[in-house]
Amino acid sequence: MPRITAAHEQAVRQRIVDAAVGVFGELGYERATVQDVVRASGLSVGAVYSYFRSKEELFVVACACEMEEQKAQLRLRMAELGPLPDRLRAAVDFAVASAMEDGYERSFRAHSWTHAAESPELRQILRDRHTEMVAFSRLVLQEALVRGELPAWIDADRIASAFVTLIDGFVVRTIEAADLSTEEARREAYSLLELLLAAPSAAPEAVARLRAPTAASAS
Repeated sequence: MPRITAAHEQAVRQRIVDAAVGVFGELGYERATVQDVVRASGLSVGAVYSYFRSKEELFVVACACEMEEQKAQLRLRMAELGPLPDRLRAAVDFAVASAMEDGYERSFRAHSWTHAAESPELRQILRDRHTEMVAFSRLVLQEALVRGELPAWIDADRIASAFVTLIDGFVVRTIEAADLSTEEARREAYSLLELLLAAPSAAPEAVARLRAPTAASAS
């Protein structure tokens, strides 16, 4: 009997995960079954269960793989870019493309957020992804502050978190507006980037007023 290599096992496992992303994206977690994944993968029931013990495990692993792929692609797109505007545009272009170009992957991400309420493990995966993407975005902004591309009063931590939220928000936006075009979504995001890049070098009074707690929030 020929020996099964680690590379072969990894290829089969990835085939199952890829099939799961399509199935869960099309049907959602509740409606999808392991048998649906079996059919989509072209493998046997035994082969799928030899890698994944349950639908829950398969969904969580598929989510983790998709999150890692998204982070890797974003880092790759931005790694060789220099000026801040180019880096931010690359991030927005990536966000819009990933939200709008592939319906199954977009729906799969939305289903992962929904099912996270029932799965502590999945919630942790999503939290880790958010933390890592915020850290990466923060690094981009901090480098821009050092180079003088952004004014010193900019809060890199909060803007980085808001920027990652913006990226995820495009998934929701495309679900809400089925007729939203890629170009329209890109223009919406660019308009926020323009505000950031046009920030005046000194605006301490306006920033202080904006960050000060209101009477309602203080009570």
